[in-house]
Amino acid sequence: IRKTDISEKRLVEAAMYAPQWAGFAEKILGWPGLKCGVWFFHAHINENFSAEKETEVAIYSPISPQQFNDGAFDKKWFFEAYDQLGEKRFQLLYKSAKYITSGSNQHRRSQLYSDAVLGKLDADELRTEIVEKRNQEKLRCYPLIPMEKGDKKEALCRYEFLQKFLKESKQFGSQRRESERKAFTTAMENLAITTGLMDVNRLTWQMESEKLEEIKPLMEPVELEGVFVRLKIDENGDAGMVMEKGGKIIKTVPKSLAKHSAILEMKATVKELKDQKRRSRDSLERAMIDCTIFGVDELLSILRNPILAPMVEKLVWISENVMGFPVLTDGKLMLESVDGSKASAGESMRLAHPHDFKTAGVWMEFMHLLYEKKCKQPFKQVFREYYPLTEDERQERTISRRYAGHQVQTGRTVVLLKGRGWTVDYEEGLQKVFYQENLVVRMFAMADWFSPADIEAPTLETVEFFDRKTGENVPLDQVPPILFSETMRDLDLVVSVAHVGGVDPEASHSTVEMRISIATELAALLGLTNVSWVGSHAKIHGSLANYSVHMGSGVVHAEGAGMISILPVHAQARGRIFLPFADDDPRTAEIMSKIILLAEDKKIKDPSILTQIRA
Repeated sequence: IRKTDISEKRLVEAAMYAPQWAGFAEKILGWPGLKCGVWFFHAHINENFSAEKETEVAIYSPISPQQFNDGAFDKKWFFEAYDQLGEKRFQLLYKSAKYITSGSNQHRRSQLYSDAVLGKLDADELRTEIVEKRNQEKLRCYPLIPMEKGDKKEALCRYEFLQKFLKESKQFGSQRRESERKAFTTAMENLAITTGLMDVNRLTWQMESEKLEEIKPLMEPVELEGVFVRLKIDENGDAGMVMEKGGKIIKTVPKSLAKHSAILEMKATVKELKDQKRRSRDSLERAMIDCTIFGVDELLSILRNPILAPMVEKLVWISENVMGFPVLTDGKLMLESVDGSKASAGESMRLAHPHDFKTAGVWMEFMHLLYEKKCKQPFKQVFREYYPLTEDERQERTISRRYAGHQVQTGRTVVLLKGRGWTVDYEEGLQKVFYQENLVVRMFAMADWFSPADIEAPTLETVEFFDRKTGENVPLDQVPPILFSETMRDLDLVVSVAHVGGVDPEASHSTVEMRISIATELAALLGLTNVSWVGSHAKIHGSLANYSVHMGSGVVHAEGAGMISILPVHAQARGRIFLPFADDDPRTAEIMSKIILLAEDKKIKDPSILTQIRA
């Protein structure tokens, strides 16, 4: 290249046209951030993602390909590229964006979003154009215009403008309504980014808590042809429509009122509140995994929301050295610990993870408390599976062989892990990127993840973590424990559900039932009185600890200690335990062996197993 008369401008245009060469162009030009900027513009266009493009983009952004196609914007990625390149070089990329696609003006979206986030667009002019022309692209970029941090008034103004746009779309046909609804959803995501909340649910919680007064009129009875109708939110946060006639509750809407505007509005509100609760549950679980920090004011606002409060109150929060359930005392936020004492919450807090319970030594106490109170948490928190580092993994330093040797179904594995944020890399296989921690985890296996064929099922090999920027291996003991545990939880799901047996041991009721029957007979035969069954788990009250063995996957957990890694030797297990069927089933033999071993745990001599139990 240096021996030719190709200019810097032309080379940048070539890199934009063929982004697979952007890394080389960055080195030749000596422009740090060129590759980052090129892929930024490619991600923010209305065009389908190839598998290669999806993998490249996943290195820079947590936003999914579908969200990018719908018009989502990654503000952090934009400024990462802009700050590295500088104004002059970024503008050269901006002008080269016309080479991205063959379609006319498809590159304009990335340019429009860049102008918005740099404050080059006027908010009032955009609002006028959106209202007059129903311009969906402008609607998506409108929330990206910079605003002062913490400006709740401006945030509420933009939120209400978007809500109004959605409401007005009801006058159009179904196809246009759906199109405008998608544009509204993306605009909400972009508003969450601008406000710094980064999550639509958290944005909605805050805004709706401010607007809760609008729902109150629906809670007052309205008379329609002798039927009194009102909106009700029960103590569990479930919304519903209550109808009374002659002082009696009726369960179905009379036919004459089925299409009444008040009934339709109330039904739509109930549906939206139910959807909000479902989305909020998923968002809270993600917040626990990501260690998302909540401010006191934000949590107080959520606790005033009748939909969200019942969920939040049943979850354990941690603030500085205080851990407990949130309660309001004289308008002040307190955390009620496991012993019933209350302490003032700090300025910020997050949802506790089993790692926090184990570190604080209060895991079993919280388990017992939930049983005593008969408290049903919205998702697995206190009783969540926990996967600490094993001694073998500490010795290996950068490699985990915890699931080595397991054969899995290629297609099903890809589907399961893609739903949990993993992507497929052409060279490395399945990987997941953690942007906040700057880590990439890769699962290595002898498999072709792109074109599953009728060949030998792939065998899992190793799991390794890499630095997102340098690509170097990261020692496992330097990986945040919560992140490590959740990664292993994903892989445990694969081993449990996507194995090659053709029958899902976790979902198949018959397989689990069969194993429980065998284990029941085996326990009776051996005189084991400390084994019982709850659902799909064998509960064992041992001398050293209490254990849980999953009758599908064979995974063992000790109360207050997390997962216990017990490696079976299948060749020796076969034939040593009686199984009432002819076919080889090493998994069933393994599970029976583990139950017997743990039921008589005082006889265990293996130091690695004893170390895990006593931890």
